[in-house]
Amino acid sequence: MKVIGAVILAGLAIVATSFMPTASCADSWATPTTQTFTSCKGHARVVVTPRDLESQLAYFEDKVDGVEPAGQTGTGPTHARARVETLVGGTWRAVWDEQIANDVAPVHVIVRDDGGYTVTFDDWHGTGYGPRAVVIYDAKGSIVRALSLSDIIPRDYIEALPHSVSSIQWRGQPRFTADGRQVVIPAIIPSSEFPGETAYVETTINLATGTVSPAIGLAWQQALATGRRVHAEQRAAEARQRAAFLAPLLGPKDNDQGEWHTYLREAVARKTKGREFPSTTILRIPGASDYAITETWLREALTKFYADQVAVASLSPSNMVPVLRKIASSVPRGSLTKVTLYVAARNDIWPEVREAMSPTGVKLVQLNPDTPIPQTRR
Repeated sequence: MKVIGAVILAGLAIVATSFMPTASCADSWATPTTQTFTSCKGHARVVVTPRDLESQLAYFEDKVDGVEPAGQTGTGPTHARARVETLVGGTWRAVWDEQIANDVAPVHVIVRDDGGYTVTFDDWHGTGYGPRAVVIYDAKGSIVRALSLSDIIPRDYIEALPHSVSSIQWRGQPRFTADGRQVVIPAIIPSSEFPGETAYVETTINLATGTVSPAIGLAWQQALATGRRVHAEQRAAEARQRAAFLAPLLGPKDNDQGEWHTYLREAVARKTKGREFPSTTILRIPGASDYAITETWLREALTKFYADQVAVASLSPSNMVPVLRKIASSVPRGSLTKVTLYVAARNDIWPEVREAMSPTGVKLVQLNPDTPIPQTRR
């Protein structure tokens, strides 16, 4: 993540700070469908029709290939539209029906009870990204203002917010003020301390002008300070990760199954300059109740699965050779010529490893935990 200097807040009015359950940071984007969003008192509604996609996969493939409009079907709507209606005498009457700014569809929409203003939030498959984090429409369907997230909160604050593959988790549920002149957006306060809760500080935007209100209040100053602290912590963690990535790789300090999996994956990546991603198996301690299955996993990785790159380590180094001999004796001679086996083995047992697996024809690569492996990727 790049270091981005803080920008002066164009405007935020602090109304309150609250705590609510944290939304998941995982990405889950269903193909958009027509949705209806109703106003608070039920006197107005907005029906959003998305641009018609062939499928999520078609959309992603077109994005990769630079094809626009990405994922578009040959027959469906080619633009996202919104129809705002108000309830008059028990009948829904159209206020406006127009194409809207979103590429595919907005993530959320609110409409004022009289239909005078409609506000959309974020783009499908891009929450927090792009120039349409907030778009305000007037009573004729014209855009008052479209705002990117950096128009609302500082860039370093944005960097500190929870990120997923395609989204920035930046807000709670927006609403209109009691007088209907402003939209209130609960902005998430970055935090590294309470993973099960989310703190919010509320922002306001004038509907008639799209102007973000001046920043005031102790709560906002505290939110900014928290954002700066979290951002600094993230940068420090990234620096540590970068240093570890570049440092020569040795075997795990602790004889831990998870650490051996990590070592095998990284060691193979360095040996192959990131070209290979092996299946990894860790032989557990012989005699343990969960040991036997690990021998089965290794044998299947070599013989039944369709992986041609396999890596293995053992929590009991002296058990490695007997297991390999057992597997070699159980498979036809020369049957593993298409497989590359990376073995975490020190020099004292490596000749026995080669002797044990020689009949199988497997290609062997030694990963000596005592020999530093330089980083080959940048």
